[in-house]
Amino acid sequence: MAESSINLEDLASRFGCEISGDPKVIITEVAVLDKANKNSITFLANDKYRGLLKETNAGAIILRPEDLKDCQSSALITDDPYLIFARIAAYFEKSRDFEEGCHPSAIIEDSAKVPSTCSIQAGAYIGKGVELGESVFVGTNAVITANCSIDSHSWLDPGVMILSESSIGKRAIIHSGVVIGADGFGFSEDEEKNWVKVPQTGSVNIGDDVEIGANTTIDRGTISNTEIHNGVKLDNLIQIGHNVVIGEHTAIVANTAIAGSTIIGKHCKISGQVGITGHIEIADGTTITGRTSVMKSIKKPGVYSSSLFPHQEASIWQKNVAIFRNLPKLKSLISKIKAEDEDDTNS
Repeated sequence: MAESSINLEDLASRFGCEISGDPKVIITEVAVLDKANKNSITFLANDKYRGLLKETNAGAIILRPEDLKDCQSSALITDDPYLIFARIAAYFEKSRDFEEGCHPSAIIEDSAKVPSTCSIQAGAYIGKGVELGESVFVGTNAVITANCSIDSHSWLDPGVMILSESSIGKRAIIHSGVVIGADGFGFSEDEEKNWVKVPQTGSVNIGDDVEIGANTTIDRGTISNTEIHNGVKLDNLIQIGHNVVIGEHTAIVANTAIAGSTIIGKHCKISGQVGITGHIEIADGTTITGRTSVMKSIKKPGVYSSSLFPHQEASIWQKNVAIFRNLPKLKSLISKIKAEDEDDTNS
């Protein structure tokens, strides 16, 4: 049986699910509930879409045990339908297949090491001393400058730029517009209040299984390196400053900005539009909700939030924040005073 066609019984065995219904249903694709056909597999992970279970034409549905009673199709039963759907979708996904070889318009310096299993697309540039692993894909007009390295089975979309002797591990996925290794924002004022550039001489080290979304930028270190560890997932339009360290399997959502020399732990979840100041540390396993402003270290794992007030003069904002933090005490004091007044009224 071709890899793009598999029966439900084999899917269940491969991905550790139980079966309800016909184990011989042939699946050739993944789809959403309302677009699925008899050869599609879909999933239900959000109760908002439960009503579609009775209307879908899907050959099979991935769902939780408690949802089986509403299902009229064959099913794969699991405690985490979305996770299993992601793994099955990856099984069917073919968009990253490629033909080996180099386009005639690609420029590859003589000292670069490019295995024959790689694919170098039109207009790409591979600089002096670059080392690519096996089966690396370099998209149209991507640029890899001198002495950078990219390990096996990594994928660079069109227009990616890898600079400043940066290194990237295995199985990276780097989307269009990403710039890795540009100068960090380092300046010092002289006696006349002119800006003097601080040379940025470090690099960027990226581990295995990292994905970086479109137009995200990761600055090189000032002296030591910026580090993105194994399994990190970065969304689009994220700014990561010089000398930042991001621990293993942390995920960060779009429009977040991280200032220089901050250390973020392992398995953190950072939502969109979060602002993180520089030179602080965030504990392993921390969750930060959307639009939170992180101004000091987080030493204890947990879920952290803040709302952004309309802009004010800094001195006023600091006073208001101090009052806001004391609201529980003020509420308790007001309740106590109110109770005393009621006692006086009743006596």
